[in-house]
Formats: sequence, C-alpha cells, structure tokens
Amino acid sequence: MGSLAFMRAEWRFLLYGLLMSFFSSLGQTFFISLFSPQIRETLDLSHGSFGSWYAAATIASAITLFWLGKLADTVSVPRLSFYTLTGLALAALFFASIQTVWMLVIGLYLLRLFGQGMSYHVYATAMARRYRAARGRALAISSLGIHIAESIGPASVVGLLAVLDWRLLWAGLAVFSWLALVPFLPVLTRRTELQDGLGRQSGADISAQQPASLSRREMLRDPVFRGVILWLVAMPSFVITGLFFHQIFLASERAVPLLVWGAHYGLYALAAVCGALAAGWLIDRFSAQHLAALSQSGLVVAPLCLWLVPGAAGLWLFFSSFGLAAGMTGAMMNALLAERYGTEKLGEIRALILPVTVLFSAVSPMLMGVMIDAGAGLGLLMGLVALIAALPVSAAFVWFNLLGRRVYR
Repeated sequence: MGSLAFMRAEWRFLLYGLLMSFFSSLGQTFFISLFSPQIRETLDLSHGSFGSWYAAATIASAITLFWLGKLADTVSVPRLSFYTLTGLALAALFFASIQTVWMLVIGLYLLRLFGQGMSYHVYATAMARRYRAARGRALAISSLGIHIAESIGPASVVGLLAVLDWRLLWAGLAVFSWLALVPFLPVLTRRTELQDGLGRQSGADISAQQPASLSRREMLRDPVFRGVILWLVAMPSFVITGLFFHQIFLASERAVPLLVWGAHYGLYALAAVCGALAAGWLIDRFSAQHLAALSQSGLVVAPLCLWLVPGAAGLWLFFSSFGLAAGMTGAMMNALLAERYGTEKLGEIRALILPVTVLFSAVSPMLMGVMIDAGAGLGLLMGLVALIAALPVSAAFVWFNLLGRRVYR
C-alpha cells in the first residue's frame, strides 16, 4: 500500500499518535525553558539553581519510567493514553500554581514523567506494535507532532506571554491538551483490519514471520544490545542535547549573532520532518536495522561542518544535518527494538531505554561544560563529539550492514 493510501486508511490512529507526540511538548525541555525567566523571577532562582533542580526532577522521572513504562504491556492503548493525558493535564495545572522550590521540583517531575516520558512511550509502543508492513511510516508520521510543536511552540508562547500571565497560560494549556484528545480516544485508537501487528497479544499468537519476543532480561544478555544498540540509543541524546545546551558558546566561537543562530531552528525543524518521513519509507523497504548507521550519520557530519565549513554554509549544514539525524533516529530506534526483540514485551524494554536517553541528556551538558571551562575551543570540542558519535555508527554499519547480522536468536 502506498503512503498516501495508508494515511487515508489509517488517519485516525495516525492522528492519535501525532497528537500524543505534539502534546508531549508540555514536558519537553525546549517548551519548559520558554518560561525560565518568569519561573526564576517568581522563585528568586539563578540560572544554575534552576538548572540543577530541573536535572534532579528529570532524573527522578527517568527512574520512575523504569517501572511505570511496563504498563504498556498490560494496559490497553485508550486506557493508558487516558491515564497519561490526564496526568499531564493535572501536572500542567499544578505547575501553574507553584509557589515554592519544592512545588517547582514536583511540577517539573510530573511534567517530565507524563510529557517527555509516558506520552512518547505510549504512542511509540502502540505504533510499533500495531503495524508491521507499515511500521516505519506509522512511527515517522506520528513523530511529526513534536517537530510541529518545535516549529510553532516558541513563537506562540512568546506572543501569548505578551498578553497573558504565565500561570494562566499553563492552566489554559492543561485544559486544552485534555479536551483536544481525550474525548476522542475511543474512536482514534480503535483497531482496524490494516493494523497487521500483534498488539498486546500473547506470545502464543506470534506468527512464523514474527521474531520471538524477548524480555528485558534476555535483551540485556544480548551482546549486540550492549555493544551496539545501547549506544545508538544514548548518542542522539548526548550529542544533540549537549551541543544545543551550549549553543551560545558555539555561536560565539563562530562569531554568529544569536538572532541569526536562532533563525536556523526553522531549518532544523524542516530537516527533522524530512528525515522522519524518509526514515519511515526506508524502514518499511529495507528494515530499521539496515538503516541504523545511516540514520545517525548526521551526528558525525554536523559538528564537523560547524568546525570545518566556513560562513553561512557551515551553519546551514550543521542545523540541517542535526535535523535529519533527529528526525530519522526516533522512527529508527522504535522500529529497531520491535524488529530485533519482538513486540509482546516492548513496553518493559522501552521502559529501560527511556531512562538511558534521559541520563545521557543530563550528563552531556555537564561534561561539555567542563571541557569549555578547561579551555577547549570549537575545534577540540567538535572533533571529540564527532569521534564519539562515529563509534556507534561504525559499529552498527559493521554488524547490521557488512555482516548482515540482524535477528537475535
């Protein structure tokens, strides 16, 4: 079935995934950071103290996901989506009422848990389970929600803050996010004949074409998980978060005004959308395991371009390469886990993966900051980042493409 015919036939469930992805932005760093000035002024916090509390809340949410994420294996998609979206709406309402630092930490913890964590986990697991032949396209289309939020969210929030108090805005977002999706969950999540995946069916129902599903314990014993897949999971969070966290330093080293630097985020979002759509088509045609190395090659190319390519071309290549990698990686990793380890216990497997990404996204800004404080310039920083990113890309290329080792037995 062609992509357009697939979207026409499955638009309800695809819309469900896209909206879950879109509203997960309430717990994403790029969105919460837009309110940093108002929060710091309200609670009299410095940049450093706010960042420290934010990191603590994020790590706590990652630890919780290790157990909470397993619910995707036992609770139906509409019910778990209802719980998640209700939790996210209540978290946003709570965040609108913070008065103390401890309320801030609790609010951040809940937003990160239900937004960045569970909203993404629930829809990605459902998409990977319900589709086989079109799994890549389903994951790619649904992931467009977060990229749409990245492209319109910042400007919209800035404009609304000019006329609304930030607390009122959070309260409005809580109500809007719940009403926009929860009442329609029964219709949007209804299973159709074209959804050829197994869903939450038991292992006894697995067909001959479907690889046997493995548990989290069995996955951890897989040497390819420890040597290749774990680092494919961790590297995008490490590289993208670290470099964007220190973007002011990078812009300064390149002598680029911040206004010009920020204008390139539109290019990043466009490239991410193109990358996601391309990845979906390639996954369905060749498999996620064949695509693994290519999907993250942009993490190697981007820092090298920022370092070695002068002028506007360097900036263009930096943002477009990072955008392509960000868009391709999400669909690739979710499909890769389903292909290699099956879908019966995908919830508990992804519940282990999510804390890894969160941990590496928390560690990289600190490590890169230490290097910058020690006097590392643009060349040394970008060279090391490109080298580190090249290791899992090379390992994936050798294992999945050259050796052709794909299914774990």
